[in-house]
Amino acid sequence: MGKISLVAALLLCLLAFANANRFSVTVTEDDIENPQSCQEQMQSHRLNHCRMYVSRSHQYYNDNLSMVTDDDHEINQTQEHLQQCCQELRNMDTQCRCPALKKMVIQDCGSGQCQESTRLFGKARYIPHMCNLQPTRCSF
Repeated sequence: MGKISLVAALLLCLLAFANANRFSVTVTEDDIENPQSCQEQMQSHRLNHCRMYVSRSHQYYNDNLSMVTDDDHEINQTQEHLQQCCQELRNMDTQCRCPALKKMVIQDCGSGQCQESTRLFGKARYIPHMCNLQPTRCSF
């Protein structure tokens, strides 16, 4: 009985270790040779469609990220902005996506949308998930 418990404990430890190491980041030679900083990427990729998606979608989505409007034109436009936003994010390095989205919301806050900044951050936080990109959720 003691041997079975020991084997079971070892198997659980192995599973936990394998699961913990499942998500890793690989640095390639290209990353080292071409270290374009996130700041540079944020300047070259202004995330205009992401900005439009966040600013429009907060009017039409409830907290569960499902549409609450019957206006098909608005829904189609919002979805088009999301698709283009996903492409904008794909053009950025993985580690730069969340900082770029955060900067985008902060800039919009400076444009007079501060009253809604919490809601804008909430929408921007889940854009990578909606685009099926990593990281799937930004923590800002």
